[in-house]
Amino acid sequence: MKSYKTFASEKTTFTDRTTGATVHQLTNYKCNSTHPYFTDDGWFDNDRRMLFKSDRDNATNIFSIEIESGEINQLTDFQPGVDIRSPLFVNKRYNEIYYEKGDSIFALNLETLESRLLYVAPKGFNVGGARPTGDGKAVVLSLTEDTSDRIQANLSAGYIGFNDIFEAKPDCRIVRVNLETGVADTVWQEYCWVGHVNPSPTKGNLISFCHEGPWQLVDHRIWVLDLDTGKATKIRERETDGEMVGHEYWFEDGINIGYQVHHRTAGQEESFFGFEDYKGENRMEATWGAPMPTPDHIHSVGFNLVVGDSGKTIKAFKYNGKSFEGPRIICMHDGDFFFGSHHPHPRMTRDEKHVVYNSTCTGYCQIYMVDIPEKFEDLPMLDLKKYKKK
Repeated sequence: MKSYKTFASEKTTFTDRTTGATVHQLTNYKCNSTHPYFTDDGWFDNDRRMLFKSDRDNATNIFSIEIESGEINQLTDFQPGVDIRSPLFVNKRYNEIYYEKGDSIFALNLETLESRLLYVAPKGFNVGGARPTGDGKAVVLSLTEDTSDRIQANLSAGYIGFNDIFEAKPDCRIVRVNLETGVADTVWQEYCWVGHVNPSPTKGNLISFCHEGPWQLVDHRIWVLDLDTGKATKIRERETDGEMVGHEYWFEDGINIGYQVHHRTAGQEESFFGFEDYKGENRMEATWGAPMPTPDHIHSVGFNLVVGDSGKTIKAFKYNGKSFEGPRIICMHDGDFFFGSHHPHPRMTRDEKHVVYNSTCTGYCQIYMVDIPEKFEDLPMLDLKKYKKK
């Protein structure tokens, strides 16, 4: 595979001290490395390789790792001081990904490593989150009004300025860029903080987005937008005051959207998982009978097994047809949640056999992959008091 630089395998394997599960540490360079966000598909080469970002040699660049051998290839060659951002979401149609540098979006071919300019944001807006549509024919991205002249924010570090941006109701837009013609059209605009623009992995005309802000305060969190008609559909409306719905993501089928709910009834707090299809129909929800510790980022391929990362553990919940059993501990991640991109953000592999996550337990953020034991019942139950976030 072509690369600017090749790193020998840094992969080590150990047995988790609590569960006995097999854990593979994939990176071990004295810098921060992070896997793709849990909503982003960063796998390519028939899922043999995974993309990641790393700050090696004091510069942020994009890399790939061959999971079996552990060999690492550097795919960009930016120098120290150059700020790049990327969802690391692979467009299988063109074998490319998209990254942001300054006010511009570029495409990076994963085979040739050639880059080309796709889009330049208009003045007064910050651009981000360029991801391919499900058919690979276009890229969708978000534009957010630049509020830095009146709001001092650092969302990555403990969400500084989060409430201020929410209350400011910035001008936000969603743009679709046709990859054949280069034509960019605004498919959504509103004076509300819009975030988490995620395409359906199978349907080229569908994306989800959210109204960003404190979950209990936003007017409505999850939306699905039909790019062809411009129609937006609400997904899982709030049913009681203060109910919190979020951490939405597409199931592998590209039809259903998973989420979590935090709910209070008669002074009792409860958390549960659910999903609805892109029409806002065919809802299914199931509880595990207790409040979920937060923050907790969840992911699943479908509704059979859900993984989360709150506290110090990577944990699993298993659906039994009526409710979720667990949580049971897959392994300890022992990381912290201070800096946004260093959150564990667990993502299950398509075959539901492994979970990829970040951890800062060594002092730097590194990437890990744990094998999910075959027998869910053999995993230890989570003791919320023992493994709570410190």
